[in-house]
Amino acid sequence: MNDQDLLASLLEDVEATAGLLDSAPNASVVHCPGWTVEDVVAHHGGVLRWAEVVARTGEAVFEQYPPPDGRDGLRRWYVDAARRFAATVSELDRDGPCWTFGRPPERVWFWIRRQALEAAVHRWDAELATGVEYRIRSDVASLGITEVVDDLFPRQLALGRSQALSSMTAVRADDIGQDWLVGPVEADASSSSVEASAAVLLLLFWRRVQVDDTRVHFSHDAVKDEWELARFAP
Repeated sequence: MNDQDLLASLLEDVEATAGLLDSAPNASVVHCPGWTVEDVVAHHGGVLRWAEVVARTGEAVFEQYPPPDGRDGLRRWYVDAARRFAATVSELDRDGPCWTFGRPPERVWFWIRRQALEAAVHRWDAELATGVEYRIRSDVASLGITEVVDDLFPRQLALGRSQALSSMTAVRADDIGQDWLVGPVEADASSSSVEASAAVLLLLFWRRVQVDDTRVHFSHDAVKDEWELARFAP
């Protein structure tokens, strides 16, 4: 996917999530305990505004962006945040230096990918709260898996937020035939594997899908047990 495809995906997902404020604003979001659909919108709207400032300035700026009162205002505020973010990053050099929490070199494109992925996962959260399991696009999910493997899980380990895997695991998205390796580089991956569709793997990494989900296939129970304890993403 190119950047414009990602931004189009971001805008589509934000519009869909914002639309749920009309039908299910108080629906409980299962994987964000204590949150409703309205809370998800308020959270991501603030994150989008923050990410727009970071991308535009290139600096590690930490500010809060509280949502407005009223659901109509919240809906407009959320969609406007996504549009402003997309407009800003479209005018920037995607390879320009910019603070991120990913691995070096830190570049603007990190935020394009990150916000598109956050929009996709939070749309899934919000849709599920209404009883619908939204299917994240495989090409978006593929980028999300790469982000976890390359950036988020190493950060989790460095910050002491997760235990390490004891072996290298081969991760395969069986719907698109794509593979990744996650775990200690010195270990042999030949006997450890996990397989599912790209969308399910992404949700597994983000703990939206559990290890005992029938759509996920582990090579053996020891791998499943380790993955149940690991925290691959924040």
